[in-house]
Amino acid sequence: MNDPTATTNLKLELITKPRADRPNRLCVVVSDLHFTDGTVGFQNLNDYTWDAFYSTILQRCLTYRINELVLVLDGDIVDMIRSSKWAQKGIYPWQRERKQCFSAVVNAILKDIIEVKHASFFKWLRELEINLIADTRQTLAKVKIVITVGNHDKEMLCDNEALTYFYEQGLGIKLIDIDDDRRKMMGNMYGDENLFTDKKTAPYLPFYYGDTGFRFFTTHGQWRDPDNSAAIPPENGLPGWSAKDGWSIETWQQLKFAPFLKPCFGDTVAAGVLSTFIYQTKKRMAAQGYDDPEITSVLDELDLYRPSYAAIERILELAAKNRADPTRSGIVAIIEDTLYECLMAWLGWDFTLASSPAPRKTLLIAAKWSLKLIKLLGHSLNMGAIAGMIKLLKFGNHHDTTPTFQEMASFPSFLPGYLHYGFQIHGEGHTHVPLQGEANIKDEQHRSTYINFGTWRDQIILRAEEGYRRRGMLRALFILDLENLTATKDKYPRSFDYFVTDVLTWSDLNDNMMETGKTASKI
Repeated sequence: MNDPTATTNLKLELITKPRADRPNRLCVVVSDLHFTDGTVGFQNLNDYTWDAFYSTILQRCLTYRINELVLVLDGDIVDMIRSSKWAQKGIYPWQRERKQCFSAVVNAILKDIIEVKHASFFKWLRELEINLIADTRQTLAKVKIVITVGNHDKEMLCDNEALTYFYEQGLGIKLIDIDDDRRKMMGNMYGDENLFTDKKTAPYLPFYYGDTGFRFFTTHGQWRDPDNSAAIPPENGLPGWSAKDGWSIETWQQLKFAPFLKPCFGDTVAAGVLSTFIYQTKKRMAAQGYDDPEITSVLDELDLYRPSYAAIERILELAAKNRADPTRSGIVAIIEDTLYECLMAWLGWDFTLASSPAPRKTLLIAAKWSLKLIKLLGHSLNMGAIAGMIKLLKFGNHHDTTPTFQEMASFPSFLPGYLHYGFQIHGEGHTHVPLQGEANIKDEQHRSTYINFGTWRDQIILRAEEGYRRRGMLRALFILDLENLTATKDKYPRSFDYFVTDVLTWSDLNDNMMETGKTASKI
């Protein structure tokens, strides 16, 4: 097996190498749209955002006389995890052995995302090329859309019916039209060139994408996250892998990319705890006739809290606030009982423990028995214990600071074995935190930059001392690959430039934390 740190020129599939006499090109990258079916709250940006984004792309195309556009959506575009349909059907993303039920839930979630909640976005995406060609008066001739796989959309790849639907209804690409070379290329990426040769089989979304003209390479970033990739033990003559092993493309190919297609610990938190808690709490409130805009608003936006454990802290604070009012005892009991039941169910699932490293597994077992014992002492102490456990675990807080120089040197763009591609920008999303750093690569010919694209959705963040703030931070990366028409064209035949556009939004509406439904999609 090849060592990715070796200086030997290693090969990657799906790397675009444009011809030397190429026209003006523009690459635009965003990440983590997390389109959901709306059953556990609707947290996505409204259509006006995409209208404005289209205008920005159009203006860039006109300004630089762009002939070819590449739009990269870097993972977690559709969110198959954040849905009440799992709890409603009594199945969870890690129970794939129940194939018929698993497939039914995945397809139902995807259909609601593409046909109902976000129909306008997918229409926008399908018509992007024809609209840009018309609006640039044919200066632009080609649009290429690249969508990489993340950790919240991997369930779609595990069901051929769902992935086919995504291609044909979401993107407007018929399986019959995907050529053999593309199928072979995707097969090679995932370790078997014959994996997708059947025309009825939908090829997986790429795990990474690179373009030597843009000097750009990107992956979603889940390969660095032990909570959102699966640790695979060595067995049956195959190697093992976990996140601490880092970028290991040949190992992943031998494993058919199992670390990123199999369920992981993060699924138990997102689908097992948060989504189930939201669904069950709303159901019980409705059954007992409670209509509380404040609590409904908090429930609808639990997915927006960063770090993720702050979501449960927030709901516990809300329960404590209402406990002092005797007339609110019923709704407080619903919140506390439902949260306790969801956490105990989570701690009781075999998969929660099986997907945890040994230290956390020990902690989870201890937490389960501790919560059982102190329940006898009353809700108040029990809720305090839950809050303490959540703070201790701090799940969902993965690499939210700029990677160190040492970490960046281990990213595939900068590994010695891949330097022959000439990548200068390594991109990823996943964390929802837009970041940038300069890698300390001792090679002046490979000036290197790390860029994290953040997320295209609002977030609720912790204030420095106490309290919360809702804001939007939308980052788009633009890379220009232009014909150089200046006096330096003999020395530099191409003009390479890149920049990010960050839209940081606050408003009275954003600051009103009890406002709900503000981003409802207009169809």
